[in-house]
Amino acid sequence: MDFQSNSNNFNNTFGFKLENFNSQDCRFHAIYFIDYETGALLVSNRYTDDLNFLKDDLICSFLNAIDLFINEVNEGGNEELREINFKGTRILYEREGRLLAIAITKKTNLQMERGILREIVEDFYIRFKNLINNFNGEVNQSILNYKKRLESLDLNSLFRFDIHI
Repeated sequence: MDFQSNSNNFNNTFGFKLENFNSQDCRFHAIYFIDYETGALLVSNRYTDDLNFLKDDLICSFLNAIDLFINEVNEGGNEELREINFKGTRILYEREGRLLAIAITKKTNLQMERGILREIVEDFYIRFKNLINNFNGEVNQSILNYKKRLESLDLNSLFRFDIHI
């Protein structure tokens, strides 16, 4: 069985094309971890140069403001912002307690992107739960050091249901 014949079947079955994404490329443009209550940026990492003209704190403030606006319009209901879609880009929101994680992706596959983000959020939250829940406005050095982990992670391999071809 060769890959080419399988990719057509895979495309028809799951609704996305493999040839649109090089597995060596990162699916993410950037990931931001924010304290939900204060809007303070805890740590972030960019995976592409596409956003270099913007400052991280400006991006986070804007994306957090959108989330707060949606909550206000929703009158504090149980619904929360999950994603914003553009033609070739997706912004994913994921919350865990006071932690708000926002990922800007290349819109390759929603299930994989959300699964990868969820695994990163769980790892971050487990490591820093106490610091996040007791955040006083000063970002602890151990949280800042997590940036090295974000830089070195192969995000494409994190999602456990991602098939490696």
